[in-house]
Amino acid sequence: MEIVLSKFSYIENKSSSIEKKYFESVDIKIEEGKIVSFVNDDLSILGKLLLVIKRPSSGVIRFDSVRVSRSSHIHNSKALRRRMGYLNMDTEVMFLEPTVKKEITEVLKGYDFKGKEVEKRIIDSLKLAGLNESYLDRNPNELSFVEQKKVKFACIMSYNPEVLILNDFEKGLSYKERDYFRKLFIKLKTKYNKTIVLLSRKVEFLFDFVDKVYVINKGKVVLEGGQEIFYDNKLYKYVDVPKIVEFTNFLHSEKHDINKYTDFKELIKELYRRC
Repeated sequence: MEIVLSKFSYIENKSSSIEKKYFESVDIKIEEGKIVSFVNDDLSILGKLLLVIKRPSSGVIRFDSVRVSRSSHIHNSKALRRRMGYLNMDTEVMFLEPTVKKEITEVLKGYDFKGKEVEKRIIDSLKLAGLNESYLDRNPNELSFVEQKKVKFACIMSYNPEVLILNDFEKGLSYKERDYFRKLFIKLKTKYNKTIVLLSRKVEFLFDFVDKVYVINKGKVVLEGGQEIFYDNKLYKYVDVPKIVEFTNFLHSEKHDINKYTDFKELIKELYRRC
């Protein structure tokens, strides 16, 4: 699914003392089968807009041939949402069912899955989320924050959406877990043509696998680009420099003739070879 935001704005409490501009007349294209990141302090609202929980203040969001504006009528919003999965861990997570299995089952029932297919999808989605079958009978409300995040991810993956919208997904994950999900996202993109939209406050997690980055500041797109954007000094007016970029920039300033790396281990190997 291709998603296009055209002359798109979302402003809360317009023309009041507490007006907040999340987006103001921006034009953005999220191409099908790409990993795209939006970087800002508060982008959970974009997830709700893309899921059509909220409507734009002005402009249009186009999902393939479906156009959504402030006043447009969507013929089948359930079918549209079925094509997308949104994971937001900003607020306290509350699961409605007593077990992980029941939680995922209810998600699948909501999208009209039945019978033996439900059982297989539950197991497969748990594995994708990095959880084993021992979690099936556990109470999701008693799990750790990261385990709950993985259960939420499994819920989304169970119905196999075309687009994943993940807000602050890296929060709380260990280095090993982040590496696992980076590789998983690349696989979902390359093998299954999934479109993945990452909403993040940090670029460290995004550094070596996203196709396009949009930096949002005061409602405007202030910077956009591919992986080369991480070496653009303008980026760091808005976000912290990833440690690997800071390190390679230091080495270049010291006249070390090395290529740009996205992985510390490979960089260390190169330095060892040259020293």
